[in-house]
Amino acid sequence: MTLYDVANTPIVRHIKVKGTSSSDDPELHEDWEKRRTKTGKNHKAQGSKKDKLAKEQNWKCPVCGEHLFNGEMIEINHIVCVKDGGTDDTENLSHVHKICHKQVHSQSKLKA
Repeated sequence: MTLYDVANTPIVRHIKVKGTSSSDDPELHEDWEKRRTKTGKNHKAQGSKKDKLAKEQNWKCPVCGEHLFNGEMIEINHIVCVKDGGTDDTENLSHVHKICHKQVHSQSKLKA
C-alpha cells in the first residue's frame, strides 16, 4: 500500500519578487496582474467549470473589480439564488471574494 507517491507531485517554479517591488507601485501593476493570473491558473484545474468561470470574468471579482487572486478567500455566488429558481449553470455563477459575497447578500436582505 502506498500512502503518497512523491513522483506524482508536480513541480511548480516560483518567481522571486525583487526587494523593491510593491504591488502598490502603479508602474508594476501589469506585472502583478500577470503574476496573480498565473497563480490563479495553478489553483484551478485547466478546463474545469471553475477555471472557465474565472476566465469568463477575466480573473476579476465582479463586485469590487479587483483581481480574484489578491490573497482574499474566494467563494462562488449564484447570481439568481437557488431558492428563487436559479441553477448551478455557469451562466448563473460568479467567483467573488468572500467579503464581497457577504456584501451582495446583505444588500439583497436590505432590499427585501
